[in-house]
Formats: sequence, structure tokens, C-alpha cells
Amino acid sequence: MEKTINVKNMLGDKFSCQDAVVLRYHILKNKGEDITLDFAGLGNVPTTFFYNLFSELLYSNDRNYISDHIKVKNLANMNDYNRVIKGTTVSS
Repeated sequence: MEKTINVKNMLGDKFSCQDAVVLRYHILKNKGEDITLDFAGLGNVPTTFFYNLFSELLYSNDRNYISDHIKVKNLANMNDYNRVIKGTTVSS
């Protein structure tokens, strides 16, 4: 069964990169299930947010795990998300 997480409802519209740990907790709690992260109502999300969010999954699984089990929708800067999960960027 797929679980949808509304990021704005969970973190508010003025979240920081450090707030990714809250979202990461919910993703890890549902590991193995399909999750959709809904970024409706939010503008650009910093690349460092995605790195903080997915770093543990990237180190403990292969990159395909994220693309196979975690979907995103309503994200303004999809390129930044893809760069992090595909390993084509580093956070600064």
C-alpha cells in the first residue's frame, strides 16, 4: 500500500535542512513500502534538504531503492531531487 506524506503539513512552509530528519524518520519507519512525498504549496527545496533526507538510505541501500520506493509530486525543482538520488551532485 502506498503512503502519501504531505511535506508542508508535516514540516510547515518555512522548514530548514535540519528538519529533513523528521521526514526521514517517517520514511525509515515505513521502509519497504512505497511512499509519495507531496511538496504541494512549497517553492524550491534546497539540495541540502534532499541530501539530509536521503543520506542514510543512500548509504544503506542502492540508489535504486529510492527511485523504486519513493516518489515525489508537486516539486518545483525536480532536477535538484534527481541530482541527489542519482549521485550527480554533492552538498556544499
